[in-house]
Amino acid sequence: MWAVCLALLTFGARSAGQVKEGVKTITLRKWQKARVEVGEVYDAARMGYPPVKFAKIKVTGVRRLKIGEIDAKLARRDGAGSVEEVKAYWSKQGFRSTDQLWLVEFELA
Repeated sequence: MWAVCLALLTFGARSAGQVKEGVKTITLRKWQKARVEVGEVYDAARMGYPPVKFAKIKVTGVRRLKIGEIDAKLARRDGAGSVEEVKAYWSKQGFRSTDQLWLVEFELA
C-alpha cells in the first residue's frame, strides 16, 4: 500500500483542473523528506477515497523552500492569484514564513 502512495500526487478539485490545463506547474508539500524524484513520472489524482487519477506528471525539480521565499512567479505557477493567497493558506495551516516546504516542479507527461 505504501508504494502505491509514493507513486501518486494528490490535488484538490480546483488544483486538479489547473494541472490538467497546464496552469499549475508546481506544488508545495509539507513533507518531512522528499517523496518524489526528478525525472520520475507519477499519477496525479484528485483527493478522495479512492483517489481519482486524472493525469500523469513528470517531476522536473524538487527543492526545499521557505514560505517567505515565495514570489509572484511561484504563486502563479502554483495556481494562486497572489503571493498573499499562498502565504495565507500556509499560515492557516500553522506555518510561519521561516518554515520550509518542498517545492515540486512538474510538467504533464
